[in-house]
Formats: sequence, C-alpha cells, structure tokens
Amino acid sequence: MKSIDFDFVADLYDFYVNTTLDVPFFYNEAKKCRGNVLELMCGTGRISIPLLEKGISMTCVDYSRRMLEVFSRKIEGKDISVKLVSMDVCSLALGEKYNLIFIPFNSFSEILTEEKQLAALDRIYGHLLQNGRFICTMHNPKIRLKTADGLIRMLGRFSMNDEGSLVLSYYNSYNKDSGTISGMQFYEIYNKDNLLTEKRFVAINFSLLDKVKLEHFFVALGFSIENLYGDYSYGPFDEEKSPYMIWVLKKQSNSTG
Repeated sequence: MKSIDFDFVADLYDFYVNTTLDVPFFYNEAKKCRGNVLELMCGTGRISIPLLEKGISMTCVDYSRRMLEVFSRKIEGKDISVKLVSMDVCSLALGEKYNLIFIPFNSFSEILTEEKQLAALDRIYGHLLQNGRFICTMHNPKIRLKTADGLIRMLGRFSMNDEGSLVLSYYNSYNKDSGTISGMQFYEIYNKDNLLTEKRFVAINFSLLDKVKLEHFFVALGFSIENLYGDYSYGPFDEEKSPYMIWVLKKQSNSTG
C-alpha cells in the first residue's frame, strides 16, 4: 500500500505545492558536486526542472507514474534532457552511480517501516560514487507533532489559473506505538463562479523519525555525517526551533559498496 497515493492527485499537486524555498539550496549543492545528480521521490519536478534549466545533469525517480507524466508535460518544448524513471526507492536499481543523491521535501518519511527504510538507505548507498553525498530532508518531530492532534485545518485556497480554485484541508494524528502520523487530505475544486464541482479525499501516512534513530541508521549503513542543518539557509539544527532536519551524508572513500 502506498503511504500517500499521489497518482490520485497528480493533476492538482502543482497548484498547492509551489514553494521555491529549497530550490537555491539544492542548486548550490548540485553545483558543488560537479557531476551527475539523482533526485529520488522527485514528484512533478518542482526542484528538478529549475536545476535542469541551469545545466545540472540529472536522473529523476518517483514511484508515481502520473506525477512523472506531469513532469514530462512541463518540460515539453524546453531544451532539457533528463532521464525519468518510475521506481520504488526501496528497490532502486539504476545501474549507475552518482556524485549527489537527494530526497527533498521530507519525502523519506513516506517509507513507513524500519525494514524498508534500511533497504532504501542501502540502495542509495550503493548508487553513490566514492565520496559522493546523500542529502536527506526530514521533519523535525518536535515541531511537526504540534499539528498532529486530530484537528481539521485548512492548508489554503489555491488558484487553478483560469479553471477556478482548489481548497485543501487536512487532519493528522500521531500513533506513538508505531511512530507514524496518519490522516486525510480533503480536496475541494471550485469553478470560476465559485461553485463546488468536485471533491477528492486522500489518506496520508508517514513516519516520524527522531535524530537519534536517523543517526543510528546512517552510521549503520556506512555513511559519515557531514552536516545537519535546521533550515535551507544552512542554519544549525535546533531541536526546539528548527522546522527541518537536513542531513548531508557522505559515502566514505574506503567503502567497498
């Protein structure tokens, strides 16, 4: 079972996920690596396309074929060359190695079980060149839990260009035993006359991994930890205040993987 069925809302995704907050960070990291870049769980290309337009050589992977179809349509007619692959990160097998691999937008948390989390990290490690880097972005549990209280919240009303608008609401609840957050996202689509024309509902499930557990995972798989940032301006991680954990990991030069 998919933790979030993005196939069902691929046509709506870009209307409500349109932030550029993290794009300069990933562009800077991609420039520094001076080689091929792999983005995992790339979605519709929110980050990839700006990087590709600036000359970064990339392969982009996502399990959702419909999200990749949107990605492909967005680059039609552009002078962009990119390899798009529909594949589960837990069974990643591309036959290539990369200087930089990254998972943006806290998406690693969509892998729900420890077994699959470790499998994904192992596959990622095997796809890195020696001294290659892996950037893994995660929620800061202490901050994220503040809204995992079962209350329905409105994320916002988003313009759908000339088609009308999208109203998105959600609720989240935390299961301490499993360490996961589950809930529902509610999509209401209104036409230009502000009449409701469609509703969709998508279940959401994701894991909430703390700093200590992630450190244990990374070290156990052979990564060295270069940096842990708390935001996309390279600020240090503060467990009480930082919205994110942005891990910069390195495949050690003496590794045989």
